[in-house]
Amino acid sequence: MYRITSRDASRGEEVNRKVRLERDTLWLSAADMAALFVGIAVHVILTRTFTGGDYGRWVLLLDLFYVTATIVDLGLPTLIGRDGERLGSNGHDLVHRCLRIQVRFALPIIAISGVLGWLWVGESTAWLVASLILALSACVQILTYAHRAALRALGESRQEALVRFVDRGATAAGIVLAAWQFGAHPIALALATFIGPLGAVLIAVRLGERRLASVEGSVELETANADGKKLIVLGTPFLLAAIALVANVRIEKLMLGLLSTTDSVEIFQIAWLAFIAGYAPILSIRAVMLSWFGEVRNNRGKMWYRAKRAAIIIGIVSIPGFFLGGLIGMDALTWVFPDYADKSTVVFKWLLVAWILALFASVPLTLIQVSEKPLRYAGLLWSGIIADLIACLVLIPNAQFPAERAAISAIIGAVVVLIASTIEAWRLHSASSDLLVAEP
Repeated sequence: MYRITSRDASRGEEVNRKVRLERDTLWLSAADMAALFVGIAVHVILTRTFTGGDYGRWVLLLDLFYVTATIVDLGLPTLIGRDGERLGSNGHDLVHRCLRIQVRFALPIIAISGVLGWLWVGESTAWLVASLILALSACVQILTYAHRAALRALGESRQEALVRFVDRGATAAGIVLAAWQFGAHPIALALATFIGPLGAVLIAVRLGERRLASVEGSVELETANADGKKLIVLGTPFLLAAIALVANVRIEKLMLGLLSTTDSVEIFQIAWLAFIAGYAPILSIRAVMLSWFGEVRNNRGKMWYRAKRAAIIIGIVSIPGFFLGGLIGMDALTWVFPDYADKSTVVFKWLLVAWILALFASVPLTLIQVSEKPLRYAGLLWSGIIADLIACLVLIPNAQFPAERAAISAIIGAVVVLIASTIEAWRLHSASSDLLVAEP
C-alpha cells in the first residue's frame, strides 16, 4: 500500500492552493508595510547624506524611471494575474513568452530614459552614470512582475511577498553601506539601489518556475497560444493602466520638479512617504482582487457577490485606517524628519484625503479591469491623472506653498477617478440578470 508522506501532502496542498482575498491581501500588505518602513529608514539616511538639492534630484530621477520603466511592463503581468489560475499548465509558457517580449523592450528604454533623466537633473558625469544605473534598476524590477503575477494567481501571495521584501530590503542594506563608505556619491548609491531588483528577479524566477512546473491541467483561453504581437495588443489596455497607476502617485512630484524647485519636491516627498505607506495596501488589495474576480469573470452573479464582500471589508478597514494612519503618519513625520515636519505634515493631511478616496475606488476599478472592456479601466485612471495635471498647472505656479497645492491637486484627481469608476462599474455589472450566488 502506498503511504502518503508529509511531503506528498504538502505538495498536494501547494498544487491545490487557491486565491483568498483576506489571506493574500494580508501577505502582500504585510510585505509592503515592512518594505516601506525599511524604505523610510533609507530616505532618512538620504536626506542626511545629500545636500544642496541633490535629494530632490534623486527623487525626481527615481520617479521618472518608475514611470518610463513601466513601458516594459506592456500590461503582460496583468494578463498573467488575470488568467493564470484558469490557464493551468499553459501559464508556464505564457510567462516565458511575456518575459522574452519584455526584455527586448527593456534595452532601449534603459538607454533613452537614462539620458533623459540626466539632461533633466543636469550636474556632472557622475549623475549621468547614476542615471543609467537607476534606469536599469527600474527595468529589472519590472522583469520580476511576470513570475510575481503567476505566483499570486496560483494562490502563492506569501512567496510574492518574499520577493517584494527582498527587493526593498536588499536595496536598503546596500544604500546604508554605500552612504557609510562613499557619502553622497551618486554612482555608489545607484549601484546599491540595483542590488534589490537583481536579488528580487533571481528569487522570483526560482520560486515562480518551481510553482508553475507543478501546475496540471489547462483551459484554452485567448492568451494560451497568442503570439507576441497578439499579447502586446491584449496587454495594451493594461499597459496604459500600469503607467497610469505609477504616474498617479508621482505626477505631483514630477510637476513640482517642472514648475517649482527641488526644495518643494523634497517637502512633498517626505509627506508622500507617509502617504505611500498607506497606499501600498491599496495596491495589494487591487492585485489580489484582480485574481479573485478573474476566477469568476464569466459569472457576473458570483463576481458581483465577491465585489460586495470586498466593498464591505474595505469599508470596515477604512475607518481605523484613516484615523490611526493619520495619527501615526503625523507623529512619524515629526519624529523621523524633524527638519521637514512643519510643512510636510500639512501636505500629509491633504494626501490622507486622497488616500481614503483611492481606497473606496478599489472595488469599482477592479470590476472594470476584469470586464470585457479593460480599456475603460485605463481611461478612468488617465482621467484622474489629467485632472490632477490640470490642477497642478493651475495651482502650483506662483504659489507660496507649492507642495500643498500639489496635494490638493491629488485630491481633485482622486475624486474624478472615484466618481467615474463607480458610475462605470455599476453600468457594466449591474445590468446582468444572473442571480447572486453565495460561495461557501
